[in-house]
Amino acid sequence: MGRGLSSVGAVVGFLLMALAGSASAADVSPADLKCLACHGSAGMEKPLTDGEKLPLQISGDNFAKSVHSILGCAGCHSDIDLAKHPGGAPTIASRRAFSITRARVCAGCHSTESSGWKLSVHAALVSEGSPIAPICTSCHNPHAVIKGAAEAMDTVPCKACHSDVFAAYAGSIHGMLRNAGVTQAPLCFGCHGAHEVKVPTANEGMKGVCLGCHKEALNSHQKWLPNAQLHFDVVSCPVCHAPKAHRMVDLVLYNSTAKKDAARPVGVPEFESPTGSTDAHAGLDPKTLFKLLQTLNRPGAASLTSITGRLDVRTGVEAHGLTPASAAISDCRTCHQHGAEAFQSVRISVASPSGIPIRYGVNKAVLSSVLSVDSIGGFYAIGGTRITSFDLLLLLALLVGFGIPVLHVSIRWLTRRPNPPHDDQPKGPAE
Repeated sequence: MGRGLSSVGAVVGFLLMALAGSASAADVSPADLKCLACHGSAGMEKPLTDGEKLPLQISGDNFAKSVHSILGCAGCHSDIDLAKHPGGAPTIASRRAFSITRARVCAGCHSTESSGWKLSVHAALVSEGSPIAPICTSCHNPHAVIKGAAEAMDTVPCKACHSDVFAAYAGSIHGMLRNAGVTQAPLCFGCHGAHEVKVPTANEGMKGVCLGCHKEALNSHQKWLPNAQLHFDVVSCPVCHAPKAHRMVDLVLYNSTAKKDAARPVGVPEFESPTGSTDAHAGLDPKTLFKLLQTLNRPGAASLTSITGRLDVRTGVEAHGLTPASAAISDCRTCHQHGAEAFQSVRISVASPSGIPIRYGVNKAVLSSVLSVDSIGGFYAIGGTRITSFDLLLLLALLVGFGIPVLHVSIRWLTRRPNPPHDDQPKGPAE
């Protein structure tokens, strides 16, 4: 049954696309023409309770070309009684409230897409009360939906909200390939999903998204990069593949029991509001971070909290500025040397209810303090991070390890006694 409906839908979709180029308002049904007699009028709008006005003008030509034209106006507006319309029209609080309500109508046909959206970061932001988080009509004009239109660079809806990110993407290797007609190159939804939009920086970071297409990446890196798997675990792809980006250390508060990024600790002053600071002298110091983990992991705590360190770029805009592989950073000294740029800025991340990381400033001293051994012991870059106390302990261990045997041998040599002559030694000729 499901397969049959899918086949019918495919045929209908094909016919709609074939007719879309020549369709006009004259091609809609007589019933829809009656609606367009009023709603095709320029400037038609409805005053709302909050003082806004809801546009009610519909372009007949655009509607005739849309995938929804086969449904007709009544397909989505079955609640309208034409015998009484427009009299007794319901009061509408705001354009936003109206759009959220109408999104339920979309779910009647697009149940899969609606279910995916409910799991997305966009839906979470709507639940938090965001007035701009996307809903159905934010990305899809219901009266002018053209199949495949969102897959073109100039019509992708994401750039309406994420213009700076999209500009970075357009200048990246992905954007240049896409603009050149290489449809295999990812567009926004290729990495983020079309409806079940996730935050790639959450949990394991962007690695899983990138490896979805670049499946051979680990094997190819293993040919020249020492400890390639470790680099893949703790270094975000844009760190090397967006060479103009600013790199920094991101310490992620991690719920080791639930295997996901931890939420903001409640009642901890340092986490009361995000500072957004990456100043090396601001934020949590080693002692505070040490006490924080002790508090979170106190006896009887419901879950174990740890810190996972990652090398990342500062912003999402920078993360989208990917270059060709030939221009990627391949010089180990970029990170593995004293004073490397990436280790001058440190932040700590926690998960917000929507999944978008909330970041706080951290004093860069946490990377070189002996108090941080237990906190971030799993994040150590040879040359880039250094705990000088350990260097002194190592030097002391070397001195003790080599010094005691040398001293012992020296004392024995200095205090040795001359060997007395033995009786069996030959004696001189008799006198």
